[in-house]
Amino acid sequence: MALKNKTDNLGKIPPQDLNIEEAVLGSLMLESDAIHKVSGILTAESFYKDAHRMVFEAVKSLSDQNKPIDLITVTKFLKDKSELEKVGGPIFITQLTSRVASAAHIEYHAKIIQQLHIQRELIKMGSETITEAFEDGAEIEDLINSAKQKISSLEDCFMGSNTGQSHADVFQDMIMEIETDCNEANEGKQPGITTGIKILNNATGGWRNTNLIIIAARPSVGKTSLALHFAKMAAMSGKWVNFYSLEMRPSDLLRIMTSGQSGINRSNLRDGRINDNDWNTLNVLSGANFGRLPIIWNSESGLTANRIKSLTIRNRKAGKCDLVIIDYIGLIKPFDKKAIREQQISEISRTLKEIALCENIPVICLSQLNRQAANVKPELHMLRESGSIEQDADIVIMPWVENARYQLAIEKNRRGIKGTFEIFANDEMTVFGDVDQEAFTASNPDKNSSLSDITVF
Repeated sequence: MALKNKTDNLGKIPPQDLNIEEAVLGSLMLESDAIHKVSGILTAESFYKDAHRMVFEAVKSLSDQNKPIDLITVTKFLKDKSELEKVGGPIFITQLTSRVASAAHIEYHAKIIQQLHIQRELIKMGSETITEAFEDGAEIEDLINSAKQKISSLEDCFMGSNTGQSHADVFQDMIMEIETDCNEANEGKQPGITTGIKILNNATGGWRNTNLIIIAARPSVGKTSLALHFAKMAAMSGKWVNFYSLEMRPSDLLRIMTSGQSGINRSNLRDGRINDNDWNTLNVLSGANFGRLPIIWNSESGLTANRIKSLTIRNRKAGKCDLVIIDYIGLIKPFDKKAIREQQISEISRTLKEIALCENIPVICLSQLNRQAANVKPELHMLRESGSIEQDADIVIMPWVENARYQLAIEKNRRGIKGTFEIFANDEMTVFGDVDQEAFTASNPDKNSSLSDITVF
């Protein structure tokens, strides 16, 4: 019975409505400006009948050439391309215009055509997925990623109908955002998600929604530890953090974070050399807020950018994702295994930016620097594997150590200034913060931890 149902479904006529397609085409030839109402909704592929596709292409081409659109010009265009007889001749074109009196409801009808087109595409994708799934040796992950990409390609059909926001609406949104920032500032709160480092908050405004932040450094500079600091401070401020670790287990990461919070030696905590006082400290942390921080750890092997996107959307809908941190971009599994490495990283980088934009959250991703950055101040061109990381990022921060001083270089900052400044990092790189007042004023008299302490370039 199940097999029979499948056969019946395959034998059905694909979703379509030829009458509505003809009504839309007729409306386009009655009113020249009507094409602008549907150009963001329909393409030639949206139409089910080949003849209808050709007529729409003719209308669109005339519009692109700023020529009049009516029964005569469309007929001539098709005739010049030797397509008039293919669509049914002049009589067919005349019949299209006779079916409607005006273009009053053309947008409504266009959206029906769009919906039917999407239904047909979903059926086609489903059939292709079934065929791929029957192939011997098919990998489940590849099948899932392929299906996701096919569905994602349909998003343009929905996004195309968005003609943008008016200046007045955007201005009102801006005023509301500024008002929210002012209220938080008056309450002593950080407008963005706090970094836990005052001088970095001042430079960046905190981690802001839609921003992709890249933390890039050479190995053993403390990228992961710094990311853990950012995760802890965000969580302690009440924000849900989704931490994706592709090279360390969550429990190992938590040992580093716990070491910084408890003051217990990182190596002792790693190797189990814990005395009674240390256990008492851990018990206190367990019962305190630190033991219940709103952090979701994920170390799933073989994570792809699309998988991270799916998990983020799911957690976001559940109200459990305000900040995403990924350690690190070079270990994210590419979708296209045959593409060159630069193209793979470009695809991953763009997907991470899409997560930040579509989910309206900040995304922090760690990255490696190439060997040029060894023993020198890092620069943007030293980002490893792809220039698209630099292009997609809103903020690029490069930690480095000079003369035993831990430095942060802001090499890119779309919403603030660029510059370099020193922060505090303990010897084990488990605690980060502003340089303490005594040490800071000793080398920088008459200064506080503010924007004036950043070396701008």
